Amino acid sequence: MLIGAVMAQTRCRKFLAGDGITTPEFTISAFPGVFEGLSIDARAARKSFPAFGDAFSVAKNLDEYQFRICTLVPSLADSPVKVMLQKYRIAIAAAFAKLVPVIRDDQAGLPAWTQHARSLLVEVSDAYVAATASVPRAPKPKIGEALVFFGLHEVDVDRALASGYWK
Repeated sequence: MLIGAVMAQTRCRKFLAGDGITTPEFTISAFPGVFEGLSIDARAARKSFPAFGDAFSVAKNLDEYQFRICTLVPSLADSPVKVMLQKYRIAIAAAFAKLVPVIRDDQAGLPAWTQHARSLLVEVSDAYVAATASVPRAPKPKIGEALVFFGLHEVDVDRALASGYWK
């Protein structure tokens, strides 16, 4: 469901309505069929569990890259780079889908979420820079472990992307 929902998204939007850094609330807008919305007092959250600060920062940056990728992808010809960028968007959506229940039900899982999300962020930023460079290079993804943590199998993502782009 998540993969199809991301691939079917026709209008780019940010997942965060409040990043908890520049706003007093950390607010994730609902993405129907992928994750529910959530809003918490960022200051109180950081005070009760300092790991929230790192998670908010990583989430804010992941959200920025998913939005940038979403707006860039339509201008790219079908290619391995375009498919890889879409794979990263799917991984980011999966990260947010995992973050909502972690915040709501299992805050002890926040450091692990942040660790995997941060490794995803590094890859996403490198891939985006490469894709927008004057001489783009195909990224060499290592996101399999992060995808598994976020509840997806890389082979399933690859299969869905292949059917979407290489029919």
